[in-house]
Amino acid sequence: MIKYDVVIAGSGIAGASVAYFLSRKGFKVLFTDVKPFERAGDKPCGDAMGKHHFDELGIEYPKGEELEGLVKAIDIYSPSEEIRYRVTGEGFEVNRVEFTKRFIRLAQNKGAEYLPEVQVRKLLFKNGRVIGASLWSRSRGEWEVEADLVIDATGMSRALLRQLPKDWPIRDDLRPQDMNIAYREIRKLKEPVEEPEILRIYVSQEKAPGGYWWFFPYSFKDGVVNVGLGVQGGMGHPFPKDLLYTKVLNSPIFEGSEIIEAGGAAVPTRRPINTLVWEGIAAVGDAAYTVNPIHGGGKGSAMLSSWCMAEAVEEAANSGGLTTEALWGANKCFIDRYGAKQAALDIFRVFLQRLSDKDLDDGMRRKLIKEEDLNTVSLHGDLELSTVEKAMRLLSGLRRPTLLFKLKTVADYMGKIKEHYRKFPEDPSGLNSWLTDLQRIYDDFLKKL
Repeated sequence: MIKYDVVIAGSGIAGASVAYFLSRKGFKVLFTDVKPFERAGDKPCGDAMGKHHFDELGIEYPKGEELEGLVKAIDIYSPSEEIRYRVTGEGFEVNRVEFTKRFIRLAQNKGAEYLPEVQVRKLLFKNGRVIGASLWSRSRGEWEVEADLVIDATGMSRALLRQLPKDWPIRDDLRPQDMNIAYREIRKLKEPVEEPEILRIYVSQEKAPGGYWWFFPYSFKDGVVNVGLGVQGGMGHPFPKDLLYTKVLNSPIFEGSEIIEAGGAAVPTRRPINTLVWEGIAAVGDAAYTVNPIHGGGKGSAMLSSWCMAEAVEEAANSGGLTTEALWGANKCFIDRYGAKQAALDIFRVFLQRLSDKDLDDGMRRKLIKEEDLNTVSLHGDLELSTVEKAMRLLSGLRRPTLLFKLKTVADYMGKIKEHYRKFPEDPSGLNSWLTDLQRIYDDFLKKL
């Protein structure tokens, strides 16, 4: 049986990037994917990535076939579409297949072994710890490999994590209500799009209950747009494709447009996984619930989780071995850089999903949450309302005082969650009590909401 330092299941952006980050540190890495190389990273999504993710990780910006457009801002529209907020920020529309291929090639150049069209079927256990995996391909059949660490980067399928005992904290099954079910199409419109470097998000409980619909132009391709719609899972809402066709695509702008590509997918929209590592297994990307709970973007944060994992593996290897305790720094790394903000945004997400279209329209019209607030929330996970601002907004919004009181509660609990994540346990022994306290904060928030 061949022995590797790390075996990775899944070679989308999360899996391919962690393979690269590990291989450039000199580790013996095997990364696999059920898809062929030509479809690496192929998953329906909005395809937008913030420039700050590349800057933070020191990764070269997308270029050539990887790049399909530039982004300068996002416009957020109220349910009536009469009110618009503009949130500025630079980013890219990427071809995720070509972008993923970049990481695969980089990892291979650093010595990692890549096996497309290979399935990691079964985890191997010994003495209560994952020690390897059973692989299968159509051409080779089944064989086993040994590893000091197995990483699940299989996205929402969580193909390996689902095999773990339910009492392992990394298992952390997802509630249907904490996911978004989305459908999107790439379409060629008859006319060019005005302001093609501006992405559009439309919030509407009637059109996209518990989610939103989007219109993302590819600024390098005249008239080509990514249009889609997502709904909250587990609530019995109509299928997003049906809503997209009946509520959105009947608009005159889509008349005579051609479908280039279509597909659907689910994404997690909650706080991060309980822990990124446990007894020989780890998780990155969607499998670790690293997606932004508000807008569902996950490529940049997936790369960040992969970078943190590689840093922790290097530190653990230098300290004597890839034990849970030695790898624990992966949690702290991700929480400090993204996870605490993500948890605060989860609180905000729960609040938004309970608002009616009337609440959303009224709140945006009266600027109970302002554009600068959205910038702060997006960047830091903070909803800071100064005493003066609170008073001014109260005076301007007396017709809906309950909404204002709820907004104050949301801001308070976003702060509480962030503070709790800053106190994430220093080692695995404190995780259970920390999770108990975390659940208590959520329960108290829901009662007050």
